[in-house]
Amino acid sequence: MSNSKRKCRECREFKPASEGTKHPIGWFCSDSCVSLYVVASQNKATAKKQAKAKREHREKDRAFKRETRERKEAIKGRQGNPGYYRDLTTVLHRYVKHVLRKGEPCYTCDKQQRFEDAGGAFHVGHYMPAGTVDPRRFMLANLRIQCFSCNSPKSGNQAIYRKRLTEEMGQDHIDWLECIVNHKSLEEQYPTIESIKAEIAKYKLLMK
Repeated sequence: MSNSKRKCRECREFKPASEGTKHPIGWFCSDSCVSLYVVASQNKATAKKQAKAKREHREKDRAFKRETRERKEAIKGRQGNPGYYRDLTTVLHRYVKHVLRKGEPCYTCDKQQRFEDAGGAFHVGHYMPAGTVDPRRFMLANLRIQCFSCNSPKSGNQAIYRKRLTEEMGQDHIDWLECIVNHKSLEEQYPTIESIKAEIAKYKLLMK
């Protein structure tokens, strides 16, 4: 019996049973192994608590952000910023600029896009100004690529824009586009918020 050996719970070595000590947490070959095991156990417990606290903090943070988004969505309307028309404008312009008319030169001055251009060097310009409730605001027929100079300082360079659009689409198209009574109001085009969301989703899908 005196030659029997036991495995130390800390160092995992087999030692004579008579040299060690049995504790409620296991058998140890020496007091130093007991101390090492206790310290390691405390460190593990501390790390576990810290990890749990971090998880709970992340979950609370996600829940707070989700609730904030939901509250904003609940009061979000068609107009304003944030507003669903603004969201549709953003995704529509991104589609025109990066998919439908990607790389095209300025429609009104023929300035070429370059790889090194800054993000705001070229815009999506409107022939008919993009009024808040203008029914032509989201019409692809009304949108072309323009450089910053033509779109902003020159206010769309409208005379040249009209000339180029007439050459491209014909006078009948221009007459139809310019007459506001030919176009349904935005609320008729998008009778519900869900219909605006569907239009946003459509352009997001086209960009994939």
